[in-house]
Amino acid sequence: MSLAEQIEHDGPLRAPPRARDAILSATEQLLRERPLNQLNVSDIIDAAGISRSSFYAHFDSKTAVIAEGLRGAMDEVMVAVTPLHAPADDPEAAIRLSLTQWVEVAKVHGALLRAVSEEWPHDDRLRELWFEIMEAFTAGTAKVIRAARREGQAPAGADPRALAACLMWGYERVLHVALVGEAPGLPDPDAIVAPLTQVMVGGLFGRAPARR
Repeated sequence: MSLAEQIEHDGPLRAPPRARDAILSATEQLLRERPLNQLNVSDIIDAAGISRSSFYAHFDSKTAVIAEGLRGAMDEVMVAVTPLHAPADDPEAAIRLSLTQWVEVAKVHGALLRAVSEEWPHDDRLRELWFEIMEAFTAGTAKVIRAARREGQAPAGADPRALAACLMWGYERVLHVALVGEAPGLPDPDAIVAPLTQVMVGGLFGRAPARR
């Protein structure tokens, strides 16, 4: 099942073997200490406390570990943004809740997401997976836009898919700089929830969010 399909058909994940868990956990911890391009398989093996044969029984490379970790993080994100993709009496509140929960997941997996965001332009395997993930978000958001227009909640405008792609890729960049924590005006991920809510409400409904 593709990531796009998981937006509508999200099911429980099978618990991975203990060694696989140790590898994934150790890799995320190492990424909090150093960039991905300074991390190698031996570092992961040592940090996970496993043998080399055990590592290669589960993964064929460092990139495979990163890809698996990313899939797990994205499963959590898909659950976090469920309110956005579900019918809601208050779509603005659903947007705000989805973004808040998305940021909470991003903070837990921030080092991994930051590493992938920096490396996918240079790695074909990560690029393919990252584009698949972004396509999932784009497709889901385009569906929300079409539904809002159909129900008279949003005005006609730009092509829903193009609008969704602009929103999602814009969010991707904003989240990256917020995770890095060095951009003026975006000191941390929590700082992006309110402005991104305003961007999405404006993009979808052609109005400013209600005051809270």
